Amino acid sequence: MKLIVDRNELWHGIDTVLDAVPSKPALPVLANILLEADGKTLSIAATDLDLSIRTQVPAAVEKKGRITVPARTLAEITREWPEAELSIEVQDDRLKLSGRLGDADSSEGAYSLAGMEAEEFPSMPTALDGISLNLGGADAEAGVLVDMINKTSFAVSRDDTRPVLNGVLWRIDTQGMEMVATDGSRLACYRLALDLEDQVKGEEESAVIVPPQALSQIVKLLGGHDGPVEITLGETQILFDLGHAHLLSRLIEGPYVDYTQVIPQSNEKELKIASEDLLPAVRRVSILSSSYTRQVRFKLSSGLVELSAASPEIGGEAREVIPAEYSEEDMEIGYNAQFLMEILRKMDTPGIRFELNNHVTAALLKPTEQKEGEDYFCLLMPLRPTG
Repeated sequence: MKLIVDRNELWHGIDTVLDAVPSKPALPVLANILLEADGKTLSIAATDLDLSIRTQVPAAVEKKGRITVPARTLAEITREWPEAELSIEVQDDRLKLSGRLGDADSSEGAYSLAGMEAEEFPSMPTALDGISLNLGGADAEAGVLVDMINKTSFAVSRDDTRPVLNGVLWRIDTQGMEMVATDGSRLACYRLALDLEDQVKGEEESAVIVPPQALSQIVKLLGGHDGPVEITLGETQILFDLGHAHLLSRLIEGPYVDYTQVIPQSNEKELKIASEDLLPAVRRVSILSSSYTRQVRFKLSSGLVELSAASPEIGGEAREVIPAEYSEEDMEIGYNAQFLMEILRKMDTPGIRFELNNHVTAALLKPTEQKEGEDYFCLLMPLRPTG
């Protein structure tokens, strides 16, 4: 293998796949990245067996070939190399990098890394059987997918005793898409109405549970991508095809919980608060909340909300009053401040609407303004009163 590649292009390619390199690889070759030179491109790939990422960068290939080399070592060398062209050559299972280090003709560097044969590296399919969906054309922009992921994946469970809750439920049918995540104390649901009849046939529907690590990586890949994205939901894997990059992830197996049973249907009391008032107030008051419960108490009365917290650990108390639209009977209710603040940050709206019933029933939080075809809400369980 022999080629010349721009340092910036090489670094961008390595940085794209680096998060798929495991910190504790099950096999020695998984600590490496796969380099494949052919035609006018250098293909770079990494995998931890659950998540695989492959990308391509332009290169002047003189001799095609394949090799795997230590991922983080190559990444460090490339990151520190000045902006210049790099020459890469493989000889006797060693990767040799060389090139100019600056403007001076006498400034040059040469590095050599021991590699492993590419045949030992796990293969990564570029196609799957399943429902395929193309985003980014006339139906929807790929940016909508990023929005859905960001507004739901934060609520996944970190408890390994219920694996299905460790991922985001993604359901697709002819009417659109839905993403749901919950950890039992909170739930985030984003529904988007789309006409997908041309892509999803008849009564066909797909519901998969995607690990949040894969979703965070696709958000990263879509950050600098303005073209279409083809997504294939298979039986055990999901594939994202961005043209210049592919991401393949194993799905979480098992049926998802019936979350519709926990969504309250009789929350008729409505509380509206400006986001610019509520989030800073919760952030300040929570400083003196209990380190065990993180509870912030809400005391609702006509036109006002009183927020309070008490920390028995340091003997501190906090209280703030902010304006609100509320005309129902007085009520007190407590929430985990950390959970509430995460929801408020994701809402991205001038105002928040709470739909309430009583102090033991989950609250529904919704943006006061939503885009056409969008239905986004979060559910937050209350805490038992303290003090």
